[in-house]
Amino acid sequence: MRYKVALIQLGFFVFLITIWETASRTGLADIEFLPPPSVVFPKIAQLLGDPKFLGECWETAVRIAVSFIIAAPIALVIGFILGENRKLGDSFSPLFNVVLAVPQSVFLPIFILLFGLGFTQKVAFGITHVFFVVVVTTMAAVRQVPPNFVVATRSYGGTRWRIYRSIYLPAMAPQVVTGLRLGLVFDIIGVLLAEMYGSRNGVGVLIFKWGEAHQTKELMAGILLVSIVTITLNEMMRIWENRLNRWKTQ
Repeated sequence: MRYKVALIQLGFFVFLITIWETASRTGLADIEFLPPPSVVFPKIAQLLGDPKFLGECWETAVRIAVSFIIAAPIALVIGFILGENRKLGDSFSPLFNVVLAVPQSVFLPIFILLFGLGFTQKVAFGITHVFFVVVVTTMAAVRQVPPNFVVATRSYGGTRWRIYRSIYLPAMAPQVVTGLRLGLVFDIIGVLLAEMYGSRNGVGVLIFKWGEAHQTKELMAGILLVSIVTITLNEMMRIWENRLNRWKTQ
């Protein structure tokens, strides 16, 4: 079944690339604004061989990693506390839901005023994109743990640590990884958006400059490269999530 799904996904990707190439080559799309894949993919290889571009990628990757490493553990702890303490969770969950409902991009000028255009501003903006998503998904993961399992373990003398290790962890793990996966994707979006809005370096500012200068080959290559990296990370996390689902079932 996995191989069939992979073949369907690969076929769909090839179909999109074919349509894109055909539209650009036949004049259905202006080649100046939508260069064909046969031009864009060599440009990706050229960018990956450029030390300056790789340096910009490193700057962006460090910002994404630092914001995720800071935000994820804190969000997991807070989400677990709010999920286990239902009264406390019910008091704060509307706040988190409201924050998630508002596009965080509108707050970016405030982050620039507070932190400037440097490293701190990008990391802080990335942290907000990770934090709220992971807190909400962790709260939901805690609340879907079967209460009768907890009661049965406690009645047989199970310690609090044993309940967490044998009940909470297996039941929560897949959903927690889902939250981390979504948090990582939002983290990438947040950091790139912060770089596009105002930055001295990073992949985001390069994409913005290419767009302003109508350098469509570089622009499409940068967009495709970011998309490929994000999809790859997302699928790696999804594989981990599926394995945890099987472990939970067992």
